[in-house]
Amino acid sequence: MNPLTRIVNRLRRPLRIRLVGPSHQTAAALHGLAHMVNRRDDMNGRRIRIDLTIREKPLEEWR
Repeated sequence: MNPLTRIVNRLRRPLRIRLVGPSHQTAAALHGLAHMVNRRDDMNGRRIRIDLTIREKPLEEWR
């Protein structure tokens, strides 16, 4: 990756990801996301924002 690509990646808006669910499912999704980012060259130097919400109860019980 050249320096210009790194600068452009820093200026781009961060990739936003929202994960909501039980801890085991959220951890598995985060693990899969890490593998995906690691495999892609265009994600090198890219900012990522991850909003993580752990809910042990089903969503219906929170209402």
